[in-house]
Amino acid sequence: MYKVFIVDDEELVIESLKASVDWKGCGYEVVGYAQSGEEAVEVVKQIQPDVVFSDIRMPGMNGLELKKRLDDAGISSKFIIVSGLAEFALAQKAIQNGISGYCLKPFDEMELMGYLKKIKRELDARRLLPEGEILDLIESGTPEANSRLRRELAFAGIDGSGKDDLRIMLTVRRDRLPIHEQTPCLTVRIGYRKFIYVMADRDAAQFMSNFSSESREFWKGIGFSEQVVEPAEFTQAIQEAELQAYQYFTLAETPAWKEKWKPHDLKSAFAVLAEGNDQAIHTQLDSFLFMFQSGLLNIRHALLLYNDCISQLSRKGKESDDFYLYSLEQLADQFKDVSDMIQYLKRLFREEQNDQQHVSIQPGRSTFSAMLEYINEHFSEDITILGISKRFNLNPNYISQLFRKELDKTFTEYMTGLRMSRASELLKTTSIPINEIADQVGYRDYFYFSKMFKKMMGVPPRTYRFDQGQNGFFPAPE
Repeated sequence: MYKVFIVDDEELVIESLKASVDWKGCGYEVVGYAQSGEEAVEVVKQIQPDVVFSDIRMPGMNGLELKKRLDDAGISSKFIIVSGLAEFALAQKAIQNGISGYCLKPFDEMELMGYLKKIKRELDARRLLPEGEILDLIESGTPEANSRLRRELAFAGIDGSGKDDLRIMLTVRRDRLPIHEQTPCLTVRIGYRKFIYVMADRDAAQFMSNFSSESREFWKGIGFSEQVVEPAEFTQAIQEAELQAYQYFTLAETPAWKEKWKPHDLKSAFAVLAEGNDQAIHTQLDSFLFMFQSGLLNIRHALLLYNDCISQLSRKGKESDDFYLYSLEQLADQFKDVSDMIQYLKRLFREEQNDQQHVSIQPGRSTFSAMLEYINEHFSEDITILGISKRFNLNPNYISQLFRKELDKTFTEYMTGLRMSRASELLKTTSIPINEIADQVGYRDYFYFSKMFKKMMGVPPRTYRFDQGQNGFFPAPE
């Protein structure tokens, strides 16, 4: 909540102003008042309010003189002048002195609300941390980071003290949702068309209720976590919300966003596909498809099933290292839904069973050079070996073999090397937020990018930037 202080020599005016606005609903609270400019100077220095409402005409020190005294003392509170006189000259002088608003008595609620909304936008922009730093705090999970996250929640008008339950909404494959401006919410972009929204549980429930009659298409890509209390729980809550957001990928019916999400044991959710003939494998994959579409398994199980099948094909001698997928985003980008994924896996097993690879005419060196040139220019985009195979009319297994032969590395290793090299350069030479760097080098999820960077470079992106001499996050507390 932003703090408001009122200065007026008439107590009735002070009480009238306090009763004229739903302060809490606007993200403010009245923390005190004074009945003279002299009294206000000392109290404001102690309280450090965000907004000061002051009468322009008071005995002794008037409102404009009070503003100057506070400016000289280094107090940067926003000022709204209150007057019972509709005098243009006074209003003009107030504006020239950096006043944020000029209100007449008796108070007009709509006029006051307009000023308060405008000032809140300015205060939010000034006090909220950049998105990249908020993500870094969530990922860090240290007591200091959690304390700073609670402060950010307070700046956004959310009680992060643990008194109220919070809930995280996560959206994928869609633009930022238009959250009602009177709903306190901390919104952070965590990837390409991927956002998290932290809000009070009651506000999340109201959002769900308001749109309960919307179609499946509306709810596609929207998920909610269970209730959380402390910022230390945000990482787990984000994962829960993400699983719900991707229910459109696995469920046959409307996503069950109202129901409590039941965690699954990902390691034992399904056994390794049995060795067998083509028909037996297809039957087993069909049984998995039924489990996905019935809601018994989620997209994380789908990723595990996909990679388990690729691993089996690798053991059978099929080139498959470049076919592994490493994130939910990659899986959802690669296939329309889980049924599409199952059909693709069936086709791979059928080709292996029948020893059919349909390899096109082997390219010359110039074709491989053209392929490398294209990858070098477009590695920041969503490039996969299957996409490259379609573009250059080559079998993906053959492309994988070419990379091993020509560069002594896999397609995936080459792509990751390009992306991490560019990310390292941007971290060393720019102050671009880390979540934007992730976008620029082809990663659609901040947390996945951070994990991959740490795996490749040995340290998280933030630490790497700090070690290279750039401004690190976690500046000293104010």
